[in-house]
Amino acid sequence: MIIAMILFSVVVMISCTHKPQEVAPAVSFSVDIIPIFKASCAINGSCHLGANSANDEINFDSSVAYNTIVSKRLVITANPTASLLYVEISTGIMPKAPYSALSTSQINLILDWIKQGASNN
Repeated sequence: MIIAMILFSVVVMISCTHKPQEVAPAVSFSVDIIPIFKASCAINGSCHLGANSANDEINFDSSVAYNTIVSKRLVITANPTASLLYVEISTGIMPKAPYSALSTSQINLILDWIKQGASNN
């Protein structure tokens, strides 16, 4: 009986100290991601606005951004940190100078979006 009470106490103590995993809030492509692209990527004809050879035909204009991401295979939902989009923004390859790098919160938001399946929502 004493052993049972001790085991019960241990189980209760362990369960009380277990912290639930934090779940990132749902990220919306149209509400959260497109504004980042508009401010930092789809800036003018020399960046990712419009399809041309200067930008490898990667067009982040809001009307075609999602189709560009899918057709150019810029995200890998099975391995988000290997996604070209994530690699280039997290390492500072993009945006190119003279434009500022994305903030850590913007990079994390894009990563969360990819982790959540990179939906066109």
